[in-house]
Amino acid sequence: MIEVAVPGSKSITNRAFLLAALARGRSVLKNALLSDDTQRMIQALRALGARISLRGTTITINGGTLHVPKKRILCGNSGTTMRFLAAALATQPFTSTLDGDKRMRERPIGDLLAALTSLGASAHALRGNGAPPIQICGPLKGGH
Repeated sequence: MIEVAVPGSKSITNRAFLLAALARGRSVLKNALLSDDTQRMIQALRALGARISLRGTTITINGGTLHVPKKRILCGNSGTTMRFLAAALATQPFTSTLDGDKRMRERPIGDLLAALTSLGASAHALRGNGAPPIQICGPLKGGH
């Protein structure tokens, strides 16, 4: 078991949640910030098969393997959730769709999609406008 005290930051908390979900075994995150963005990440990781329990600001995540989501993952207006998951899902051998609310669908993500594509993943905006919803399929093959 790994225990980590997470500072009250949505960006750092979302990074810690994702790393815990990717790590084998149980991770305990203390002092996690609970906000709309971090709740979106929790929902997304649960949709990908992570087992997550909350007790105040202490979050326990049992991870190790991401699973094919049954439906599109909704990120609301959480840019960290959208971007961190896009990169992580590009390492997986299955297809996932990430979507957001009206405002998120106006936010550009084309540079990240281009970077993931250059590394061998299939990553594209479903509306062809460089903004969510996006579809990601890995795994990455590597490159420069």
